[in-house]
This record gives sequence, structure tokens and C-alpha cells, in this order.
Amino acid sequence: MTAATETGYPVPDRPVIRFTWHTGDWFEIFQKHTALIQSDIARARAEDRMVVYLSCPVSSRGGSHARTNTEVANFVTRRLADRWGERFFVLNPAAYQLESREGTGLIMRHIAELARETGRDITLETLKAEAEPGGGDYMRMWTRVITEDGYLEDGYPGDPPDRTRRGRQLAGLFDAVYFLGPDDVHAFFDPGGTGSLVREVEEYFARKSAVDPEFCADFGTVPSGGTPRLLCLTDPADAAVWEERRKEFVRYYTVRAGAAYSRGSHDEWNIFVRLNRLRTADPCYGPGEQVAFYFAGRARGMAEAELAVSPGYEVPAPAG
Repeated sequence: MTAATETGYPVPDRPVIRFTWHTGDWFEIFQKHTALIQSDIARARAEDRMVVYLSCPVSSRGGSHARTNTEVANFVTRRLADRWGERFFVLNPAAYQLESREGTGLIMRHIAELARETGRDITLETLKAEAEPGGGDYMRMWTRVITEDGYLEDGYPGDPPDRTRRGRQLAGLFDAVYFLGPDDVHAFFDPGGTGSLVREVEEYFARKSAVDPEFCADFGTVPSGGTPRLLCLTDPADAAVWEERRKEFVRYYTVRAGAAYSRGSHDEWNIFVRLNRLRTADPCYGPGEQVAFYFAGRARGMAEAELAVSPGYEVPAPAG
């Protein structure tokens, strides 16, 4: 049985991008999750902090590892807080997704709440058995988080009453977006920048394989009759599988790391580009009020911040 899905614009009032997402229980859970994230942003704004969206790889893809991506994203979040100061609030998506322990815990809270509301027995395991949330589910949520600003404080100092930015659905709560780059990833593995990057990544892989059961299970097992089987490194075929996985991990984190290799980050780039174009023409914003673009620690120029990239999970609108 295929789980029901829907395709549409996450923010109908601002139809800047389309995705396909699951309906039913997963939809309700992501609704609750969106509200939680928006409350975190509202709290930061109430504390008079500037809000920065961190666009980063999260899912395992192309040799990367979800938990390692989460560690990198957390590292960059702390690094930005140290470098830019406590007046900034960095919204780290990895802290809210199922790939991280923090995100799993939050989503399980929503599941328990939905179970109480409906009087049904709902668990993460039963939901995953029906359907795994995918990129469209998360991107629907993040599009809403980025775009919606109905809970923005009414106006800015000097704004005329008839030109309030509240509710214009133009990412009004965000001051900047930071796209995680390869330099950020390299600094995670080699903070001092003095060693061999390949050696540092290989040592990380060896250390995690030895002490982290989840990491070991992800790289050191293969499916066998419905249950995972440990690779036997004395068997040439198993050893070849393990070595190929290790090489892909090292290759990714040395030469392919960063938002450029994330489907979700491609969509997030395009979302901010399209919203910035709309801001430029909006009487409440104008060219001087675009969301600032950063990639790997450096501000992007005018041309870069206004050019779209190839889509990630986006579903193109029907022709005509």
C-alpha cells in the first residue's frame, strides 16, 4: 500500500516553490514541528537577536553520513555563534530532523501528542512502517519556516503604519542565510588546519567505527534475510564492500562536502533567491533589505545572490 501524498505550494500566499509531501499523520506531525520551530525563532526575535538560517547537508548521500553531517552542522553553528556573537541566533535544521537525536526526540514528542489527541496508538516505528518522511516533507516544513512571517513584530522603527512587513510572507524573520561550505567541513575534521585532511578524515572514520555502535552498524553491516549482518573483513567480498564505503566517505568529506551537494540546500538557495527578488520590488523592503547570502564564511555578491541553481526536491509547476 502506497502512502497518500499531495503536491502543492507550502505557502499558497507565496507560491515560490512546489513539493510533494505525505498526508495523514505525518502531515499533522510536521505541522506541529513547524509551529515549534517558529516559536524558537519568535523567542530569538523577542530577545532582539538577528536570525540566520544555516543551510547544510543532513541526509546520507554520495558517501556522506547523516550523523556526521549533524556533527558538522552543530560545529558550524557553534563556530558562527563564537565568531559573530551572541546577538545572532543560528537556526540549524539538523537539530530538528530525524537524522539527529535532538530532532528524533522532538518529533517523538509530537507523535505522543497526536496519539493523545486522537486516542490512537501511534509510534515512530508504526509511522515509519507506513512511510518514511522524505525530502518533500522536510522542504515543505522549511519553506514555511523560511517564508511565513505572520508572527513578525508589527513593523520596524520608522515604518509607516500602512507598510508593516508582518504577514507579507517574505522571510521577514531572517536577516541572513549561511550555506555550509567545504572549508567549514574541513575545519571540523582539522580545526587547526595544520594536518593532512585525508589523514584526519580517515582517522575520524576509524575512530567512529571502533567506538560508535550506530556508525559501525551503518558502515559495517549489510542486509541479510531482513536483519543486518556484520561484515566479515577476512572475507574478500565483505572487505571490498567495507573498503568501498570507507573510500566514498573519505572522498565526500575531502572534496565534495558542503551545501552544494545537498538537494535540500539547492531548494533553500532558490527559495531565498526568489524571495529576495520579491523583496526588491516590495514597497516594505526594497533592494537594501534583501536577506544576506553567505557561503563558507564569505558574503556572496549581488549576482550570486540573485541567480538560481538546479532544483533539489522541487516539483516543477505544470506547463501552461
